[in-house]
Amino acid sequence: MTAARRPLTPRERAVLDLVLATDFPGAAELRVQARTAWVTGRCACGCPTIDLAVDDAAPVADVGSGVAVEVDVADGGLIVFVDDGRLSGLEYWTVGDTPAEFPPPGAIRPSG
Repeated sequence: MTAARRPLTPRERAVLDLVLATDFPGAAELRVQARTAWVTGRCACGCPTIDLAVDDAAPVADVGSGVAVEVDVADGGLIVFVDDGRLSGLEYWTVGDTPAEFPPPGAIRPSG
């Protein structure tokens, strides 16, 4: 990942909020964390996958693993990662060409 501390773009914010709107253990705490999230890096391959950091004062989520939630999109999916109960990444993977940006929120199919 390349370093680039910055706010989330409107698309990144919309995608993260939509994925976190699903029902899973720790979702409520991660939604609070997401309000304070910023981007600390981006995948060097050119895909839109980002590293995240959140305010230390935000509540810690008990999610049970490093993957908090996954949702489907056409030809791939989105994964929210956590580290020690805190948001740490948002990944967009596909089976086709490498996308340059996250999918539009309308293309995301949350299952929770």
